[in-house]
Amino acid sequence: PGFYMEVGAKREEDAAMHAASFSAAVKTEEMFKFLQLTSCCFFSLSHGANDVANAVGPFAAVWAIYSSGKVSSKAPVPLWVLLYGGLALDVGLLTMGHHIMAALGNRLTLQTPSRGFCIELGAMFTVMVASRVGVPVSTTHCITGATVGVGLCNGNINSVNWTMFAVIFGGWIVTCPC
Repeated sequence: PGFYMEVGAKREEDAAMHAASFSAAVKTEEMFKFLQLTSCCFFSLSHGANDVANAVGPFAAVWAIYSSGKVSSKAPVPLWVLLYGGLALDVGLLTMGHHIMAALGNRLTLQTPSRGFCIELGAMFTVMVASRVGVPVSTTHCITGATVGVGLCNGNINSVNWTMFAVIFGGWIVTCPC
C-alpha cells in the first residue's frame, strides 16, 4: 500500500496549520534535500538497531530459556533470531508503516527538507544515545516528539496539529503494555 499512495500529501483541512509555518528560500530547501537523505539513512540505522533490539531481546530470552532449560542473566543471541527480528521490522514497515508516515507527514506539522533533516537528526541522536545507554525507547515517540519540536520552532503554536498529536498520544496510551 505504501508504494502506491502519496503518504505526505498536503490536505485542505491542514491548510491553516501550514499557513502558520514560515517558509525557507527555495534554494535552501534544495540544499537540504541531500542532507535529509543522509539523515534519513542514519535514522534508519538507529531505528533498526533500537527496534530490533527491543523486539529481539525478550524473544531471545524466551528462546534461551526454552533451548537450555536454564535462566541466566546473559545468553548469546542466535543469528537467526536477529535476522527474524530485522525481517519482521521490514514486513511491518512495508505493510502498515504508511499509516504512521501519513500521520506524521504534513498532518502533524508542515514538512520540508530542512524540517525533515532537523526532525530525523534530533530523533536519531535521541535513539542512538538511549540505545548506547541501554534505555529502551520507541523510535515513533522520538520522531513524533522531534516533529512537534520542529513545528514549535516556527514560533507559532498553531503550526502544530494538536488534534492529531492527541490522537497519536491516545494511541500510545491504549497500546501501552501493562
